[in-house]
Amino acid sequence: MEQPQAIKQFPFYDFYAQILCTLKDEEAGRLTKRMCAYMFSFETLTDIEDNKERFYWGNLVDVLEESKDALQNGKAPSGLNRRMKHFAFQENFYDALCLLDERQGGQYVKAICDYMFEDKTPTLKPPVDSFFALAKRKLDLSKIRKRNGQRGGTAKHKRAPEPPLDMDGFLIRQPQVKNDIYRSSMHLTEGVNWSLLNDRLPQSVYRDSTSLYQILIHYRDIVGS
Repeated sequence: MEQPQAIKQFPFYDFYAQILCTLKDEEAGRLTKRMCAYMFSFETLTDIEDNKERFYWGNLVDVLEESKDALQNGKAPSGLNRRMKHFAFQENFYDALCLLDERQGGQYVKAICDYMFEDKTPTLKPPVDSFFALAKRKLDLSKIRKRNGQRGGTAKHKRAPEPPLDMDGFLIRQPQVKNDIYRSSMHLTEGVNWSLLNDRLPQSVYRDSTSLYQILIHYRDIVGS
């Protein structure tokens, strides 16, 4: 039986934020860590004893399961992505949660949700402020990629059954590729046909590359133009 692909990032939907932001910080921290453990690992989760948290988890897990099934098969959860606003929640954010206590973790994830879905920059206390500052750098790049991916998207959508991939979609479908693009190299993302790159990369000599920077340097060689 083929081993499912490891997930390095997953779409974090506004539906998740709507639930987490209604909870106490400690509850939001625990549930977010559980969401991450469910998506990023193959471990069996323990039962939830708290009735309130078990109720909210029951509402979250159906969407998480649909998303996880698609990602582990190398596909984007396109139906969910079309229905809900989302951003790429990276495994590095989970690492941060594991270094914070439950209350701090809840503040951290709520800050990320406010920043990405409400465009609000929160005021945080140490140590959460420093963890959020590091996440914000990645989130800012995600916002830039989202804007770039939306240019001309309507016309492309009419010609294809699925919307064209943006950079986040490409990285989700190519989980072995690390996002090592920073502001100084953001120009490499301009004019990239992410759907074409996703199709051509497995047939190219760069198929085993784990560096997005190296892949984009050789973009023309990979796509054949």
